[in-house]
Amino acid sequence: MRITIEQGLPGAEAAAARGDATVIIDVIRASTTYATALSSDAERIVPCASRTHLDEVRQRYPEALQSGERECRRIDGYDLGSSPTEMADADLSGKTLLSSTTNGSRMVVAASSAPVVVMAGFCNSSAVARFLRERGDNVSLVCSGRLGEPVIEDWLGATWLAHLLDNNSDFELSKDEIRERCRGSPSYDALLTAGLERDFDLCLAFDSLDVVPLLDGDGFITAKD
Repeated sequence: MRITIEQGLPGAEAAAARGDATVIIDVIRASTTYATALSSDAERIVPCASRTHLDEVRQRYPEALQSGERECRRIDGYDLGSSPTEMADADLSGKTLLSSTTNGSRMVVAASSAPVVVMAGFCNSSAVARFLRERGDNVSLVCSGRLGEPVIEDWLGATWLAHLLDNNSDFELSKDEIRERCRGSPSYDALLTAGLERDFDLCLAFDSLDVVPLLDGDGFITAKD
């Protein structure tokens, strides 16, 4: 298994062009939000590259819930934001969500031609590592970043997942040290400004979820064992 770490939209496109199993890592918050929504029995999450794209997709899913954020705040008129706390508290059983986020959903669309696309964060890293090891593909770990710039939490999320995939490796930081590094991210500052600090705790809750969001056509479903 070859493991490559990529960054941003160009990295997502490069991973897909290589035909790698592609992992989109948006720790704060899309990866955590999607995994939480599927754990809350959502049936499907359709990522959209923009609000306009979401409006187009809605023609195929007229009963779907609209979920989205810009700068951590719910888009006006949408049913849901993109908060894992909100997803954990919502009744999503059997629901389809259309998702437009600042970073993560755009990365998925850019990588959608890859043979396998999954979402990973600290919340489901062991489940994703197990899924990838069982497949045995070459893997690209794509750090979503924030507003086109790299962020520490996605780099740590990617290197942590690479560490799990390499059974012989040791990680240089403890989980508490990882959390502390992530508090230095502008993504954390944005959560504080929006009053969403509880989301940070969910995003940095290691292996709290045993779910792998797997892209199936245009949307994520829960990968089956």
